[in-house]
Amino acid sequence: MDSSATGFRGPAEWAAPALKDLLPDLSREEQLWLENGFQPAGRRRKGRRITKQKLLPELPPSMSAQRTEGERDALLIRTVQDALCHYNAKHQGGEFDAVKPLMEDRVGFRDQVWFHLNFWARSRSTNKIKRFFAEVHYKPSSDTSKYPRATPIVEICTIIEEPLSQYRRACAFCAASFEILHPKGCRKFVCGNDKDRFEQRLVRCGSMCIEPPFSCPSKIERQGLPYRSSSSSPSQ
Repeated sequence: MDSSATGFRGPAEWAAPALKDLLPDLSREEQLWLENGFQPAGRRRKGRRITKQKLLPELPPSMSAQRTEGERDALLIRTVQDALCHYNAKHQGGEFDAVKPLMEDRVGFRDQVWFHLNFWARSRSTNKIKRFFAEVHYKPSSDTSKYPRATPIVEICTIIEEPLSQYRRACAFCAASFEILHPKGCRKFVCGNDKDRFEQRLVRCGSMCIEPPFSCPSKIERQGLPYRSSSSSPSQ
């Protein structure tokens, strides 16, 4: 199964705040998560300062200039917005607006593509930024047009309250390296939970090769980088 199964046609880019502008608005624990290379504060490695250079992952040369940060975010923002729309409808007066997609993983289940994701969103009432977990899947559309719009079904969209170290980073299909924090409780989410994981027949989807947040160049930065398409072979 691939991303086309969701019927997603997102924007070419999505403008999230730059890291330097976002840092002052993040909680100390979220800052430590960035400083510690996307690991909860309980696993903190001391003596590191937050800089964009320290956040850059070691990507294969063929991927080093494929996407800008805005293009990366655009791949994820549709699912984030679908999840937040569901959350805001259930929490009138406590609505949030999307700030930054963090990480996402996906799997095939019940003939649909299911997503687990973390993202940051800002409270409209307090202006504070919170981390969310969401589980979203998409019901294929019966529309026969060229770009049918699949129907989002949000099983859960919830705030991940601190401390972050209390949450698991993996499930039956989310790799721990993706650092997707999952809500506590054996059946807080449907797909890949501890109680049902052995009965569920999950089909691994092809990887979207999503880079960690704040690891891609901006448009301006990419102007000085040699662009390589995904089909290009890395330089020797």
